[in-house]
Amino acid sequence: MRPFTSWLGAAALACLLPGLAVTARAAGPIVIGETTSETGPLNVDAQYQLRGTQLAIDEINKQGGWLGRKLELRVYDDQSTPGTAVRLYTRLITDDHVELLLGPYSSGITQAVAPLINKYRMATIEPGASLPDIFQKGNEWNVQGIASSLQYLEQVLPLAKQKGAATVAVVGLKSAFSLACYNARVEQAKKLGMNVVYTATYSLPGPDFNGMALAMKNAHPDVVLGCTYYPDAVGFTQALHNQGFAPRFLALTIGPVEASFLKDVGPLANGIISNTSWWYNFKTKGNAKFIADYKATFHEDPDYHAAAGYSAVETLGAAVAATHSLDQAKIRDWLLHHKVDTVQGQFMVDQYGLYMGQGQQLVQVQNGVLKLITPADLAQAPLEVPYPGT
Repeated sequence: MRPFTSWLGAAALACLLPGLAVTARAAGPIVIGETTSETGPLNVDAQYQLRGTQLAIDEINKQGGWLGRKLELRVYDDQSTPGTAVRLYTRLITDDHVELLLGPYSSGITQAVAPLINKYRMATIEPGASLPDIFQKGNEWNVQGIASSLQYLEQVLPLAKQKGAATVAVVGLKSAFSLACYNARVEQAKKLGMNVVYTATYSLPGPDFNGMALAMKNAHPDVVLGCTYYPDAVGFTQALHNQGFAPRFLALTIGPVEASFLKDVGPLANGIISNTSWWYNFKTKGNAKFIADYKATFHEDPDYHAAAGYSAVETLGAAVAATHSLDQAKIRDWLLHHKVDTVQGQFMVDQYGLYMGQGQQLVQVQNGVLKLITPADLAQAPLEVPYPGT
């Protein structure tokens, strides 16, 4: 699934016969570079995004590639660390001379890499960066490929208020995505006239989840919102149980959509609400085939990170096909002014590359199965309350 082509022979020949360098390169694959979090705290979610990317590239190669050339995905492990990602993207651009780029997983890592992308003027779709701050005036080359972090869990508080909830607790990881989500939900609660009785931010590794859970139990909020990644979603769920506290509504980002979450926390997952920008019953272009091919290839169900990675390749391919080139400026300009139908939904961005396509919807674990609960026309089940916590 991750083709690798050695350039040693071509490079050696080019040194001996400089006039053949361009020909030798053109005959080879189109090399697409990216980093991903193969290790570190972001690895669970990042691997879904990578597998979606790999699947798309594998399918494109079966169809002959782009511009008559096969594709090669060159991936390095950024270890879930922004500084490592900056070093590795520099390597991809200046040493490996990749012809195209895709962004890393997570807003924090993308935020660190974004200035480098602008410096080297590489049109780069960012399928794992929900932070809208990256895609503002001054950004020219980063193109967002997923819904804004401000939309994560956005529907929860209005639904909870309709059902009589009045008090709210919000916790968030100290990361670019999580803090944006955290601040948006705190402000939303205030605007809705709900009483925010507890807030906390924390860092990985080693946060005191039990201490936060105990403080939350004492504050006794109706709604608990966690702007989390995978490991802290698991840790926080377990800590609430350890302290014997089950709020009426428990909503956590990212972690609960992964199959391993259900294994890690068991029955405690039932009733937890989370969000997704893609789902199995979306009537999007190629969605049924994407699901079937992903299951056949990886022997697991995809999630929205996988759909985002797959859709980023679809979108980049549409730009390459439309411009008939690998020219970065042409690709960027095309992406900023066109829409693309993908498995994730319709891709479209504004003048600064900010994503304007498919937003976030809610899912809930019910009897050990994730079910879509919004939007109403696609919902597989109604919202269940209260969260049992057992």
